[in-house]
Amino acid sequence: MNVIFEFLGYEPIENLITSMHFKMDKAIYFGYHETIEEYRESTINFLSKYCEGEQAVFHAMSHTDVQSMMKTMRTVIDQEIADGNKIYFDMTGGEDAILTAFGMLAGEYDTPMHVFDIKKDKITRLEEGSKRSIILEVPLREFKLDLDKYVEMHGGKINYALHKSMKNLDDPEFSMDVERLWNVEKDYVDEWNLLSIFLRNHMMPEESLKVEMDMDKVESALSRSNNHLNTLAKFNAIMDRLGNAGLLVDLKHSDGIYSFRYKSVAVKECLRDGGSTLELVIYKREQQTSDDCKIGVHLDWDGVLHYMPGIDVLNEIDVLSLKGNIPVFISCKTGKMGPSKALHALYELETVANRIGGKYARKVLVTSRPLADVYLKRAQEMGIEVEQ
Repeated sequence: MNVIFEFLGYEPIENLITSMHFKMDKAIYFGYHETIEEYRESTINFLSKYCEGEQAVFHAMSHTDVQSMMKTMRTVIDQEIADGNKIYFDMTGGEDAILTAFGMLAGEYDTPMHVFDIKKDKITRLEEGSKRSIILEVPLREFKLDLDKYVEMHGGKINYALHKSMKNLDDPEFSMDVERLWNVEKDYVDEWNLLSIFLRNHMMPEESLKVEMDMDKVESALSRSNNHLNTLAKFNAIMDRLGNAGLLVDLKHSDGIYSFRYKSVAVKECLRDGGSTLELVIYKREQQTSDDCKIGVHLDWDGVLHYMPGIDVLNEIDVLSLKGNIPVFISCKTGKMGPSKALHALYELETVANRIGGKYARKVLVTSRPLADVYLKRAQEMGIEVEQ
């Protein structure tokens, strides 16, 4: 039996990386009591589900008593050797005291050691002069990390029941429509959210996707708007661009009638939801450079979906991608970013990325309008990349 000895830390991927790559039969974790309590269940579930039922055993260690720590580790190691098992030490992550103990015991028992570079997904052997090595002795495991596994690794779960069907680029024509929408939106970033709100509140489509309204009612509703999209001329300029791009069909605003038909249901939903186009553009970009990518991801924190309002702790991330072992959490924001909105966007992104992504996660805020310098500085302090 092949047994890996690990220090159970606060980064799940560091605790699991060896078992993801090699066919271990058992993982023995040394860790502090509070860490074991927090990560025991998710670690056992992950190994059982994705690592061919690999066993997980946990041993609580003292924070300060090194001698007690060494004694416990020796007892466990001796038992595994007595059972005829081959043992290996993973030095990835962990605190100095336990890593030092591992190093001392590895020399004492002539045990192979290694460490993983999580970002590069590369293993480095640490044993010197030993003929033994996990690379030479243990078969590789066929394992591919994806976003579902990464989220489950952190004890969470993706709630697909809340996914919006319109955020789907499988249709090549709609994928092109997203580019057409973005080309118009870029020229009207100040008005785009206002346009969406107006279409949603005042111009309800029929089942056929056709909209028809008296011109004077359109003009009256615009004039009552408490924003700068308050004239028919401004409204017509954007609508004409959408018509010329083929996104609105049979657009007419003459003879007292305002009428058009949305090209498709997906186009209708994008135009009535101001932030969707930017999200879809970023999603398309991430798809080209990532191993896995999802849009409009609802993340359940505890991994148990109750499907009852107020019970599940959920966060939605606009775009979530995975590049090797590194998740990328992307928040997309359109419209004016005042103090409240800017700070909320930064702290919301930091909270969900830290909870579900851990220390290796990249955090990216994409905005259609420039962010004030004070918020750019705060984002830098929080380790958040900003794209404007």
